[in-house]
Amino acid sequence: MKKPIYLLLFTIFISFSQCNNDTNYIDINTINWELTKATRVDQIIYNSKSGKELHQKLLNYPELYENFYSRMLKIGHKNELFDTSKINLVTNNLNKFTEDSIMQIVFKSIDSTFRDISYYENEISKGFARYNALFEKNLKINIGTFYSNFNATVLESDQTIWIGLDMYLGKNNPIIKLLPPTTLPQYYRDKMEKKYIVSDVFFGYLMTSVYKPLGDEFLARMLAYGKVAYLIDLIIPDEEEENKFRYSKNELEWCKRNETYIWEHIIDKKLLYEKDPAKINVFFSDGPYTKNFGKESPSGIGIWLGYQMILDHAKKTNKSALEIITENNIQTLLNTYEPY
Repeated sequence: MKKPIYLLLFTIFISFSQCNNDTNYIDINTINWELTKATRVDQIIYNSKSGKELHQKLLNYPELYENFYSRMLKIGHKNELFDTSKINLVTNNLNKFTEDSIMQIVFKSIDSTFRDISYYENEISKGFARYNALFEKNLKINIGTFYSNFNATVLESDQTIWIGLDMYLGKNNPIIKLLPPTTLPQYYRDKMEKKYIVSDVFFGYLMTSVYKPLGDEFLARMLAYGKVAYLIDLIIPDEEEENKFRYSKNELEWCKRNETYIWEHIIDKKLLYEKDPAKINVFFSDGPYTKNFGKESPSGIGIWLGYQMILDHAKKTNKSALEIITENNIQTLLNTYEPY
Protein backbone atom coordinates (compact mmCIF):
# COMPACT_ATOMS: atom_id res chain seq x y z
CA MET A 1 0.00 0.00 0.00
CA LYS A 2 2.80 2.39 -0.74
CA LYS A 3 0.84 4.30 -3.36
CA PRO A 4 -2.42 5.96 -2.35
CA ILE A 5 -5.20 4.69 -4.58
CA TYR A 6 -8.52 6.49 -4.53
CA LEU A 7 -11.98 5.18 -5.04
CA LEU A 8 -13.28 8.57 -6.18
CA LEU A 9 -16.62 10.03 -7.11
CA PHE A 10 -16.93 8.58 -10.57
CA THR A 11 -15.56 5.13 -9.89
CA ILE A 12 -17.01 2.06 -11.51
CA PHE A 13 -18.95 -0.27 -9.29
CA ILE A 14 -19.96 -3.84 -9.80
CA SER A 15 -22.70 -6.42 -9.43
CA PHE A 16 -22.53 -9.79 -7.88
CA SER A 17 -24.72 -12.74 -7.12
CA GLN A 18 -24.79 -14.76 -3.94
CA CYS A 19 -22.53 -17.76 -4.42
CA ASN A 20 -23.08 -19.97 -1.36
CA ASN A 21 -23.22 -23.01 -3.69
CA ASP A 22 -19.80 -22.22 -5.13
CA THR A 23 -17.05 -24.69 -4.23
CA ASN A 24 -14.90 -21.70 -3.30
CA TYR A 25 -17.38 -20.43 -0.69
CA ILE A 26 -15.76 -19.97 2.72
CA ASP A 27 -17.92 -20.55 5.82
CA ILE A 28 -16.66 -18.00 8.34
CA ASN A 29 -17.38 -20.48 11.14
CA THR A 30 -14.72 -22.84 9.77
CA ILE A 31 -11.81 -20.37 9.90
CA ASN A 32 -10.09 -18.27 12.53
CA TRP A 33 -10.52 -14.52 12.32
CA GLU A 34 -9.69 -11.53 14.48
CA LEU A 35 -11.61 -8.30 14.81
CA THR A 36 -9.79 -5.26 13.39
CA LYS A 37 -10.73 -2.02 15.13
CA ALA A 38 -10.75 1.14 13.04
CA THR A 39 -8.60 4.19 13.68
CA ARG A 40 -11.08 7.06 14.01
CA VAL A 41 -9.34 10.03 12.41
CA ASP A 42 -12.75 11.63 11.89
CA GLN A 43 -13.12 11.75 15.67
CA ILE A 44 -9.59 13.09 16.05
CA ILE A 45 -10.58 15.99 13.80
CA TYR A 46 -13.87 16.53 15.62
CA ASN A 47 -12.44 16.36 19.14
CA SER A 48 -9.18 18.33 18.69
CA LYS A 49 -9.20 21.52 20.74
CA SER A 50 -6.91 23.48 18.41
CA GLY A 51 -5.17 23.45 15.06
CA LYS A 52 -1.90 22.72 16.84
CA GLU A 53 -3.31 19.65 18.58
CA LEU A 54 -4.87 18.41 15.34
CA HIS A 55 -1.59 18.93 13.47
CA GLN A 56 0.37 16.89 16.00
CA LYS A 57 -2.10 14.01 15.88
CA LEU A 58 -2.37 13.92 12.10
CA LEU A 59 1.41 13.68 11.77
CA ASN A 60 0.95 10.05 12.86
CA TYR A 61 -0.65 9.43 9.45
CA PRO A 62 1.66 11.36 7.10
CA GLU A 63 0.36 10.10 3.74
CA LEU A 64 -3.26 10.64 4.68
CA TYR A 65 -2.41 14.02 6.20
CA GLU A 66 -0.68 15.21 3.01
CA ASN A 67 -3.71 14.32 0.91
CA PHE A 68 -6.17 15.70 3.43
CA TYR A 69 -4.41 19.05 3.80
CA SER A 70 -3.34 19.77 0.23
CA ARG A 71 -5.73 17.83 -2.03
CA MET A 72 -8.98 17.55 -0.10
CA LEU A 73 -9.13 20.73 1.98
CA LYS A 74 -6.81 22.58 -0.42
CA ILE A 75 -5.66 24.92 2.34
CA GLY A 76 -1.94 24.69 1.69
CA HIS A 77 0.95 22.75 0.19
CA LYS A 78 1.85 19.34 1.61
CA ASN A 79 5.48 20.40 2.14
CA GLU A 80 4.33 22.89 4.78
CA LEU A 81 3.32 20.05 7.09
CA PHE A 82 6.86 18.89 7.79
CA ASP A 83 8.59 22.29 7.77
CA THR A 84 8.96 23.53 11.35
CA SER A 85 9.26 27.11 10.12
CA LYS A 86 5.70 26.82 8.72
CA ILE A 87 4.06 25.48 11.87
CA ASN A 88 2.14 28.70 12.55
CA LEU A 89 0.83 28.82 9.00
CA VAL A 90 -0.33 25.22 9.16
CA THR A 91 -2.03 25.51 12.56
CA ASN A 92 -3.76 28.74 11.53
CA ASN A 93 -5.10 27.03 8.41
CA LEU A 94 -6.34 24.11 10.48
CA ASN A 95 -7.93 26.46 13.00
CA LYS A 96 -9.93 28.15 10.25
CA PHE A 97 -11.07 24.76 9.00
CA THR A 98 -12.14 23.28 12.36
CA GLU A 99 -13.75 26.51 13.60
CA ASP A 100 -15.85 27.02 10.49
CA SER A 101 -19.53 26.89 11.46
CA ILE A 102 -20.51 24.72 8.50
CA MET A 103 -17.73 22.28 9.28
CA GLN A 104 -19.00 22.00 12.83
CA ILE A 105 -22.39 20.93 11.50
CA VAL A 106 -20.79 18.38 9.18
CA PHE A 107 -18.65 16.92 11.99
CA LYS A 108 -21.66 16.55 14.29
CA SER A 109 -23.62 14.81 11.54
CA ILE A 110 -20.78 12.34 10.91
CA ASP A 111 -20.41 11.74 14.65
CA SER A 112 -24.10 11.04 15.18
CA THR A 113 -24.40 8.84 12.09
CA PHE A 114 -21.26 6.79 12.71
CA ARG A 115 -20.77 6.79 16.46
CA ASP A 116 -20.92 3.00 16.41
CA ILE A 117 -19.13 1.37 13.46
CA SER A 118 -18.82 -2.11 14.94
CA TYR A 119 -20.89 -3.65 12.12
CA TYR A 120 -18.42 -2.43 9.49
CA GLU A 121 -15.41 -3.48 11.57
CA ASN A 122 -16.87 -6.98 11.88
CA GLU A 123 -17.80 -7.40 8.23
CA ILE A 124 -14.50 -6.04 6.92
CA SER A 125 -12.55 -8.23 9.34
CA LYS A 126 -14.47 -11.35 8.26
CA GLY A 127 -14.01 -10.41 4.61
CA PHE A 128 -10.25 -10.27 4.91
CA ALA A 129 -10.28 -13.55 6.84
CA ARG A 130 -12.05 -15.17 3.88
CA TYR A 131 -9.56 -13.55 1.50
CA ASN A 132 -6.69 -15.07 3.49
CA ALA A 133 -8.36 -18.48 3.46
CA LEU A 134 -8.96 -18.38 -0.29
CA PHE A 135 -5.37 -17.50 -1.12
CA GLU A 136 -3.60 -19.12 1.85
CA LYS A 137 -2.28 -15.80 3.04
CA ASN A 138 -1.77 -14.24 6.46
CA LEU A 139 -2.56 -10.68 5.47
CA LYS A 140 -3.20 -8.20 8.29
CA ILE A 141 -5.09 -5.10 7.23
CA ASN A 142 -5.54 -1.86 9.14
CA ILE A 143 -8.70 0.14 8.62
CA GLY A 144 -9.58 3.71 9.53
CA THR A 145 -12.21 6.38 9.06
CA PHE A 146 -11.69 10.03 8.13
CA TYR A 147 -13.30 13.13 6.66
CA SER A 148 -12.60 13.62 2.94
CA ASN A 149 -14.33 16.96 2.34
CA PHE A 150 -16.58 15.06 -0.10
CA ASN A 151 -13.67 13.91 -2.23
CA ALA A 152 -13.11 10.19 -1.66
CA THR A 153 -14.99 7.14 -0.44
CA VAL A 154 -12.05 4.78 0.11
CA LEU A 155 -8.29 5.26 -0.19
CA GLU A 156 -5.18 3.38 0.84
CA SER A 157 -2.26 5.07 2.56
CA ASP A 158 -0.07 4.64 5.66
CA GLN A 159 -0.65 0.87 5.31
CA THR A 160 -4.31 1.48 6.12
CA ILE A 161 -7.59 1.37 4.21
CA TRP A 162 -9.34 4.65 4.98
CA ILE A 163 -13.10 5.19 4.68
CA GLY A 164 -14.38 8.72 4.02
CA LEU A 165 -17.47 8.72 6.22
CA ASP A 166 -18.79 12.00 4.80
CA MET A 167 -19.42 10.12 1.54
CA TYR A 168 -21.92 7.83 3.30
CA LEU A 169 -24.12 10.25 5.22
CA GLY A 170 -27.18 9.31 3.15
CA LYS A 171 -29.02 10.99 0.32
CA ASN A 172 -31.63 12.42 2.70
CA ASN A 173 -29.09 14.01 5.02
CA PRO A 174 -29.63 17.81 5.04
CA ILE A 175 -25.94 18.41 4.37
CA ILE A 176 -25.96 16.19 1.29
CA LYS A 177 -29.07 17.93 -0.02
CA LEU A 178 -27.29 21.29 0.20
CA LEU A 179 -24.27 20.20 -1.83
CA PRO A 180 -24.23 21.89 -5.27
CA PRO A 181 -24.68 19.66 -8.34
CA THR A 182 -21.22 20.73 -9.52
CA THR A 183 -19.76 19.08 -6.41
CA LEU A 184 -21.77 15.88 -6.60
CA PRO A 185 -24.27 15.03 -9.37
CA GLN A 186 -27.69 13.84 -8.25
CA TYR A 187 -27.17 10.25 -9.38
CA TYR A 188 -24.16 10.00 -7.10
CA ARG A 189 -25.84 11.66 -4.13
CA ASP A 190 -28.65 9.13 -4.47
CA LYS A 191 -26.16 6.41 -3.57
CA MET A 192 -24.23 8.04 -0.74
CA GLU A 193 -25.52 5.33 1.58
CA LYS A 194 -23.63 3.53 4.33
CA LYS A 195 -24.87 0.16 3.08
CA TYR A 196 -22.17 0.39 0.38
CA ILE A 197 -19.22 0.82 2.76
CA VAL A 198 -18.16 -2.82 3.01
CA SER A 199 -18.27 -3.53 -0.73
CA ASP A 200 -16.49 -0.24 -1.48
CA VAL A 201 -13.64 -1.26 0.83
CA PHE A 202 -13.11 -4.57 -0.94
CA PHE A 203 -13.55 -3.18 -4.42
CA GLY A 204 -10.87 -0.59 -3.71
CA TYR A 205 -8.53 -3.12 -2.15
CA LEU A 206 -8.91 -5.76 -4.88
CA MET A 207 -8.49 -3.20 -7.65
CA THR A 208 -5.04 -2.39 -6.26
CA SER A 209 -3.98 -5.90 -5.25
CA VAL A 210 -5.66 -8.37 -7.63
CA TYR A 211 -6.99 -6.60 -10.73
CA LYS A 212 -4.92 -7.34 -13.82
CA PRO A 213 -5.75 -6.05 -17.31
CA LEU A 214 -6.29 -8.86 -19.83
CA GLY A 215 -6.13 -6.65 -22.92
CA ASP A 216 -7.69 -3.60 -24.54
CA GLU A 217 -10.66 -5.42 -26.06
CA PHE A 218 -14.12 -4.94 -24.62
CA LEU A 219 -14.29 -8.64 -23.72
CA ALA A 220 -10.94 -8.50 -21.93
CA ARG A 221 -12.04 -5.52 -19.84
CA MET A 222 -15.32 -7.19 -18.88
CA LEU A 223 -13.53 -10.33 -17.74
CA ALA A 224 -10.86 -8.46 -15.77
CA TYR A 225 -13.51 -6.59 -13.80
CA GLY A 226 -15.60 -9.74 -13.59
CA LYS A 227 -12.80 -11.48 -11.69
CA VAL A 228 -12.81 -8.73 -9.07
CA ALA A 229 -16.60 -9.00 -8.83
CA TYR A 230 -16.39 -12.76 -8.35
CA LEU A 231 -13.85 -12.40 -5.55
CA ILE A 232 -15.99 -9.85 -3.74
CA ASP A 233 -18.89 -12.27 -3.87
CA LEU A 234 -16.71 -14.90 -2.19
CA ILE A 235 -15.28 -12.48 0.36
CA ILE A 236 -18.54 -10.87 1.54
CA PRO A 237 -21.24 -13.42 0.63
CA ASP A 238 -23.63 -12.21 3.33
CA GLU A 239 -23.95 -8.69 1.91
CA GLU A 240 -27.14 -7.91 0.03
CA GLU A 241 -26.59 -8.76 -3.61
CA GLU A 242 -27.32 -5.30 -4.98
CA ASN A 243 -25.12 -3.56 -2.41
CA LYS A 244 -22.05 -5.32 -3.71
CA PHE A 245 -22.06 -3.24 -6.85
CA ARG A 246 -23.90 -0.09 -5.75
CA TYR A 247 -27.14 -0.99 -7.47
CA SER A 248 -30.67 -0.66 -6.18
CA LYS A 249 -32.83 -3.79 -6.17
CA ASN A 250 -34.61 -2.50 -9.27
CA GLU A 251 -31.32 -1.91 -11.09
CA LEU A 252 -30.13 -5.42 -10.30
CA GLU A 253 -33.40 -6.90 -11.49
CA TRP A 254 -33.11 -4.90 -14.72
CA CYS A 255 -29.72 -6.53 -15.39
CA LYS A 256 -31.06 -10.00 -14.73
CA ARG A 257 -34.09 -9.49 -16.96
CA ASN A 258 -32.04 -8.00 -19.76
CA GLU A 259 -28.90 -10.15 -19.79
CA THR A 260 -29.77 -11.65 -23.17
CA TYR A 261 -30.63 -8.23 -24.57
CA ILE A 262 -27.28 -6.79 -23.40
CA TRP A 263 -25.38 -9.69 -24.95
CA GLU A 264 -27.25 -9.49 -28.26
CA HIS A 265 -26.58 -5.74 -28.46
CA ILE A 266 -22.86 -6.36 -27.99
CA ILE A 267 -22.81 -9.05 -30.67
CA ASP A 268 -24.99 -7.10 -33.13
CA LYS A 269 -22.80 -4.01 -32.81
CA LYS A 270 -19.62 -6.14 -33.13
CA LEU A 271 -18.29 -4.78 -29.84
CA LEU A 272 -16.88 -7.94 -28.27
CA TYR A 273 -13.35 -7.37 -29.57
CA GLU A 274 -13.68 -3.60 -30.00
CA LYS A 275 -10.76 -1.54 -28.66
CA ASP A 276 -12.03 1.97 -29.31
CA PRO A 277 -12.61 3.58 -25.86
CA ALA A 278 -15.27 5.88 -27.33
CA LYS A 279 -17.39 2.83 -28.12
CA ILE A 280 -16.85 0.71 -25.01
CA ASN A 281 -16.28 3.09 -22.10
CA VAL A 282 -20.03 3.64 -21.80
CA PHE A 283 -20.31 0.08 -20.44
CA PHE A 284 -17.92 0.81 -17.56
CA SER A 285 -18.42 4.49 -16.74
CA ASP A 286 -20.25 5.66 -13.66
CA GLY A 287 -23.41 7.63 -14.33
CA PRO A 288 -27.18 7.68 -14.00
CA TYR A 289 -27.57 4.86 -16.55
CA THR A 290 -25.76 3.10 -19.43
CA LYS A 291 -25.98 4.91 -22.73
CA ASN A 292 -28.05 3.14 -25.42
CA PHE A 293 -29.91 1.03 -22.85
CA GLY A 294 -32.45 3.50 -21.53
CA LYS A 295 -32.82 5.40 -18.29
CA GLU A 296 -34.02 2.35 -16.38
CA SER A 297 -30.65 0.66 -16.89
CA PRO A 298 -27.91 1.10 -14.27
CA SER A 299 -24.38 2.18 -15.07
CA GLY A 300 -21.52 -0.31 -15.33
CA ILE A 301 -23.43 -3.12 -17.02
CA GLY A 302 -20.26 -4.23 -18.79
CA ILE A 303 -18.83 -5.11 -15.38
CA TRP A 304 -22.01 -6.93 -14.40
CA LEU A 305 -21.88 -8.99 -17.58
CA GLY A 306 -18.20 -9.75 -17.01
CA TYR A 307 -19.12 -11.12 -13.62
CA GLN A 308 -21.73 -13.41 -15.16
CA MET A 309 -19.05 -14.81 -17.46
CA ILE A 310 -16.66 -15.51 -14.58
CA LEU A 311 -19.44 -17.00 -12.47
CA ASP A 312 -20.41 -19.39 -15.27
CA HIS A 313 -16.75 -20.37 -15.62
CA ALA A 314 -16.44 -21.05 -11.90
CA LYS A 315 -19.59 -23.18 -11.79
CA LYS A 316 -18.71 -25.27 -14.85
CA THR A 317 -15.05 -25.89 -14.14
CA ASN A 318 -14.90 -26.13 -10.32
CA LYS A 319 -11.58 -24.32 -10.43
CA SER A 320 -10.12 -22.77 -7.31
CA ALA A 321 -10.35 -19.01 -6.85
CA LEU A 322 -6.63 -18.73 -7.53
CA GLU A 323 -6.95 -20.68 -10.79
CA ILE A 324 -9.77 -18.45 -11.94
CA ILE A 325 -7.96 -15.22 -11.08
CA THR A 326 -4.77 -16.35 -12.83
CA GLU A 327 -6.51 -17.60 -16.00
CA ASN A 328 -5.50 -15.08 -18.66
CA ASN A 329 -6.92 -16.73 -21.77
CA ILE A 330 -10.05 -14.73 -22.54
CA GLN A 331 -11.38 -17.39 -24.92
CA THR A 332 -11.16 -20.02 -22.19
CA LEU A 333 -13.19 -17.76 -19.90
CA LEU A 334 -15.69 -16.88 -22.62
CA ASN A 335 -16.30 -20.46 -23.79
CA THR A 336 -18.16 -21.42 -20.62
CA TYR A 337 -20.54 -18.46 -20.73
CA GLU A 338 -24.21 -19.05 -21.57
CA PRO A 339 -26.15 -15.79 -21.95
CA TYR A 340 -29.41 -17.50 -22.89
